Amino acid sequence: MSKTGLSSVLLALITLGILASSLYLLPDQLMVDEHFHHGQIQFFLAGEFKRVPEITVTPGYHLIVSAPAALLGLDQVTALRAISALLASSVIFLAWLYWRAHAAQQPFLRSLQLLACPLLWPFYVLLYTDLLALAALLAVVLLADRQRFKAAACIGLAALFIRQTNVFWLGLVWLMAVHQAGIGTALAAGDNLSDKIRAAGQALVPALKSTWPLLLPLFAFIIFLVLNRGVAVGDRMSHQLGGLYPSQVFFMLLALWLVLLPLHIANLGNIAALVRKRWWIIPALLLLGLYYWFSFAVTHHYNLGLPEFHLRNRVLGWLANDPVARLLAFPLMAWSLLSIAVSPLKEKASIWLFPVTVLAMLPAELIEQRYYIPPLVLWLLFRQPQHKWQEISLLLWFALLSAAFFAAASSLKYFL
Repeated sequence: MSKTGLSSVLLALITLGILASSLYLLPDQLMVDEHFHHGQIQFFLAGEFKRVPEITVTPGYHLIVSAPAALLGLDQVTALRAISALLASSVIFLAWLYWRAHAAQQPFLRSLQLLACPLLWPFYVLLYTDLLALAALLAVVLLADRQRFKAAACIGLAALFIRQTNVFWLGLVWLMAVHQAGIGTALAAGDNLSDKIRAAGQALVPALKSTWPLLLPLFAFIIFLVLNRGVAVGDRMSHQLGGLYPSQVFFMLLALWLVLLPLHIANLGNIAALVRKRWWIIPALLLLGLYYWFSFAVTHHYNLGLPEFHLRNRVLGWLANDPVARLLAFPLMAWSLLSIAVSPLKEKASIWLFPVTVLAMLPAELIEQRYYIPPLVLWLLFRQPQHKWQEISLLLWFALLSAAFFAAASSLKYFL
């Protein structure tokens, strides 16, 4: 067996072993939103195609999970979780295929990082839509990277049917494809801005002609938005459009400070060099800190309840009500922001990830760490890895945090 084949088999064995062990340790009792997703799956298994009112997403996830369950005659919670976990594990192998196609460094180690990533736990083994939606998105990324744009568009439509907010990341895939189809080269050419704009304009039409299929899911989303009169399918009063919520972005930076702490520590020297080179970063951060201080607010009712159970809500309560906690949190957010800024990306087109992430976060009033899964995983996918010992330290840190989060959820006393 080749080295690549051996790595893939070993990765599969480790993944299946960890997921099986986690399913065994997980109590049979449904947790938080699992109640609603389990109810929707049970409807489909019973041949009743009606909707659970509390579910905000379209029922792609529930149909996909219920199909093999119906064929195998399974309806127990653990069995449904096992089917969902197997589907979720495709995230790891799609990322591995992407890295192998790009001859990226340390694909096996980085795949293990995705398996251990704390934002993804415990959702690998719970009845939640997030990781299947992520798997569909990564399939689109992989197909678009190979310029199979029509196939990518078809999977993109399926990705929207699993989770509507995939529209932002499908837009990212299209922007990256256009960039790689000639716009990026045009913008890099020329000696002045007018030359760059002229070259980009000339490259735009050929780029659109080659990438147009990727626009179909975006147009489909607009049609859905008009017909549905909003993004959410159910629980509409709790998920309405109409505002911008910068608190979501600030909390994401704080969450990523914790999740990526070993990389942030390793990046301290590069951050210092950046600040010395570009002195204006310090006053810019001070202005950003003032904006954070006066704009941070927790307004969604789901973020205000059960702080003794939802660890996220407990931290949000500290930031909203305790001036000392709010003050101490901003340096960590700024550190996280600068660390990500000095972490190189492998492809120039990946720079679109940052504006799209801000665009995706701002309309969401509910502050929820699961919303950060797609941008974090895409960043891990696109970034240039550091030295091996730093990547190993990140893997160990991921494993430690994920074990703690899983233990908290399994105790039924806490949730994220």
